Amino acid sequence: MQDPRIDFLNDIAMDGSRVIYSESPIVLLCGGKAPQKERPNDADPPLSSLRHAITLEHTSFEIFMPEEITDWHIDGIYQNLMDCEADLSGICSLVVIVLESPGAIAELGAFSQLTDLSHRLMVITSDSFSTDSFIELGILRHIRSQNNSGSVRSYPWVVPDNEEMSFKIDSSVVHDVINDVSDQLLTIPQNPVFKRHNNSHVIALIYQMIHLFIALKLSEILEYLKSLDIDIDERQLVRKLFLLERFKIIFKDTYSDSTYYAINSDSFHRIRFFHKEKSKVVDLVRIKASCSVFYGASNDRHRIGFLKKISNRRGANE
Repeated sequence: MQDPRIDFLNDIAMDGSRVIYSESPIVLLCGGKAPQKERPNDADPPLSSLRHAITLEHTSFEIFMPEEITDWHIDGIYQNLMDCEADLSGICSLVVIVLESPGAIAELGAFSQLTDLSHRLMVITSDSFSTDSFIELGILRHIRSQNNSGSVRSYPWVVPDNEEMSFKIDSSVVHDVINDVSDQLLTIPQNPVFKRHNNSHVIALIYQMIHLFIALKLSEILEYLKSLDIDIDERQLVRKLFLLERFKIIFKDTYSDSTYYAINSDSFHRIRFFHKEKSKVVDLVRIKASCSVFYGASNDRHRIGFLKKISNRRGANE
């Protein structure tokens, strides 16, 4: 039996394919300190920043903060936090930076250089900032000229001079910020054409291949990406898979001496593949079913064992 994965990869044209963004957006929220409870029954920590205030409110979007990933440096996966945050921005729908700390200003400088974020970056500033400051005249002016309307927004709140000062902010301002973030999510271009050098698009493709082919080894994912002319090496791929695991979008497990990746969530960006023969439609359901049949027919014992293992585990959890 012919490998349906290879047939599929030979049939599709990535240049005509499109990215379908998730309807369950994740916002990467950067800014001042946002201390969390160590235990559920602990008292709430004192309010520390606007970012902290945002995390305490109900939102229509999921919030993720870079510090939630504490093991980014383990085994040399990432050499520095900024590389990690660049990949994080590829998973999240929108990057929101609250300018209220030196670290946030550094993050703004790094994120503003990522062309992938041209329509997915939002900066929150205090109206107490001087209009002739270096930040206002430099990087914020650049962002306003390059990005969507609303990419830089100002609100009446005061950034404390030091961490020892108590932080206060009107709750209406916090709610306005949250509502404006929701509005900004709606300005992100929908169903953009796939671009090979766009980090967010490549991550969506990695997820879609794992979803479509049911269970894949690292070497297979790398091979298939390269067959589609995606310029990525093994280290870069490992980094992206690491973050997708941390977001519980995919998971990996081992059967015998083989390690496979499989999906853990249906709520992520996908690819609408374009067939090289324009009159034909790519039938993802049929391809996925063909992969399942192929694994059985080829007596791929380890992969079959892995699939049975995760099927039994899911059945036990239902």
